[in-house]
Order: sequence, then C-alpha cells, then structure tokens
Amino acid sequence: MGELNSKDDFTNVNVTLASPPDLLGGLVGLEFPCFLCGAGLPILPTKRNKPYLTCNSCGVQVFVRGKAGIKRLMEMAKAGVLVSRKGESACHGINLLNRLEQLKTQKQDLEMKQGIIFRDENIENAIQIVDAETKTVEGELAEIAEKAKKENEK
Repeated sequence: MGELNSKDDFTNVNVTLASPPDLLGGLVGLEFPCFLCGAGLPILPTKRNKPYLTCNSCGVQVFVRGKAGIKRLMEMAKAGVLVSRKGESACHGINLLNRLEQLKTQKQDLEMKQGIIFRDENIENAIQIVDAETKTVEGELAEIAEKAKKENEK
C-alpha cells in the first residue's frame, strides 16, 4: 500500500495510493456495516485505489479519502472492529433484524402515501416488493437461527 505513516496524514488526501491488490489486500472480502441499516457493505476500490462503500437500499456512499482514515479503516478491519461478518454470526443476524425493522418502516410509509379511495398502482407494487423482501429476510434469519440451534446441540 502507499505510505501511510507520513507525519502529514491530514494534509494530503488526493493522492493515488498503491495498486488495488496492495491497497485492498487486508480488506478484500470484508464488509463494513451501513450506519443506517446495518447491512454489510463490501469494501471496494475507487478509481484512485482508495476504499469506498455503497449501500444501495439506503442510498449511502462512504469514501475514505485521507491517509489517516484509510489507515484507521485498515486497523479496524484487521482488529475485526465494526466489520460486518457474513454467514451465521450473531452480527449477521442482528443486521438482518435491523433490515426487517427498516422494511417495516418503509412499508408503513408507503401505506401512509397510499390513498383510501383512489389506490396508486405504483405504490401498491412497491408495497408488494417490500413484503417479498421482508419474507426473504425473515426466511434467512430463521435459517441462521436453525443452524445456530443445531450447532449448539452438538
């Protein structure tokens, strides 16, 4: 990776760092949680080879541009602090629960927009999509819980 131990960590934020394999070497395959919904977001390189995250469901993008921020992200990733884990972990289960709460709120908002007499077909379609995703997330959460229960019984 590029030099991150410079005493000018806060002054030079627009430099291109090392090539993507060097920069993302410790970050490839890791996810960082979205600060709004908790979903795990893959850490990706920008065209300047700096890490960034995008949550498509929330519309949030996070760019880590400064050397100090990139160094901090790498340290957090290596220490496992605030890094979302996939699979059957408790973190993933909590992320799914947070996603269910978000979907519940989205459905309530859509239902408030929906007219009582004159129904908007687009809003009705959006409600159906939210319902379908809710069922998918609930199924994934139940599956993880069942796997965890079987593991504990062993």
